[in-house]
Amino acid sequence: MSDIIDSLKQGANQVLSNIDQEGHLKSAIEGLRTQWSEVERRRKLGQLGNQIKTLQTEMKQLTEALGLQVLSLYDAGKISHPELARLCERIDELRSEITERRTELNELKAQTATMTSQCPKCQAQVTAGSEFCPKCGASLQIQPPPASTPSQTVTRLRCPKCKTVLSKGTTFCPTCGVKLKMPSSASTPKHFCASCGAQIGANAQFCPACGQPVTQAP
Repeated sequence: MSDIIDSLKQGANQVLSNIDQEGHLKSAIEGLRTQWSEVERRRKLGQLGNQIKTLQTEMKQLTEALGLQVLSLYDAGKISHPELARLCERIDELRSEITERRTELNELKAQTATMTSQCPKCQAQVTAGSEFCPKCGASLQIQPPPASTPSQTVTRLRCPKCKTVLSKGTTFCPTCGVKLKMPSSASTPKHFCASCGAQIGANAQFCPACGQPVTQAP
């Protein structure tokens, strides 16, 4: 609609220009009529084109519905026309082939999924069993977690007041100055975890405080 209005404005301006310049009103009117006819012709062309597309869409839908109806009659054994029966047989063969190809496609996709995996570093697809990624070179081998190193059980002397670790043979605590009573040789030494310093039993295999495995010091 805007194109039609623009054309009319342009034609009217041309009429006024012709009147002002030459005074040939008749020729200007004829030019305006010609422009109007061209605008109307283009409008009809577009309208007819849209109508044809609408009719073609409806015809396609009806043709598909007709074909489905004929196939239903063929499946029910009610088609006797030889040409229609031949076309329906071919369509039936095509449907079977499509089903077979889809089954093969799904099986191939399943096999591909089991044969490939993703690189944990760059997310590229790699073949199952590969040791290194072909794109970034990252190792694809699963690394076992590092084994924890067992702590040795050590015998330590501690201040009974401030719990400072004491050197062997110390008489006074270097932190609080309390006089120390040295254990006799017959007394049982105390054992402490080398990881957290908690006291543990002489035959303990794991620290009761931090859970780290311990071994007896040689």
